Amino acid sequence: MANNNLIGIAGVHHVVSELSRRGMVALPTIRNTAAYDIVALNVEGTKHANIQVKASSKKVGFFPMPVAEKVRAGPRDIYILVRWIETDQKYEGFLLTGRQARAAVEASVVYQSRRKRDGTLRTLFPCIYVGARDARAAQRWRKAWAGWRL
Repeated sequence: MANNNLIGIAGVHHVVSELSRRGMVALPTIRNTAAYDIVALNVEGTKHANIQVKASSKKVGFFPMPVAEKVRAGPRDIYILVRWIETDQKYEGFLLTGRQARAAVEASVVYQSRRKRDGTLRTLFPCIYVGARDARAAQRWRKAWAGWRL
């Protein structure tokens, strides 16, 4: 099993490859650059996006995130979540704007706070859910990734 750094790097390179295939210029940042993993531009250089990638080596139901206040939510901030689907031998992707990501993290904390109060959860874990519990939102985010272009 690969370590988390390698999984993250694989996810970033997958996203860069996919964006390039879609006709965008996608530039991975230096490893451990604060905030962004990829800067993407249209070929003309008139539009860009700052992208944070979260990657998993298996089909997870959630992606760990920073606390909501640290989720970048500017007009050019994008979060792309990728998880490996073993049966299909490919990544599945989800795309959220920064605002959507921040709202999803806030919603996860609200949900977990209720579980903590009723004793079924010990600690809060900011994340974005993409499992059965949030299937409708996950479907919208999956569709957003499938067709996203600058």
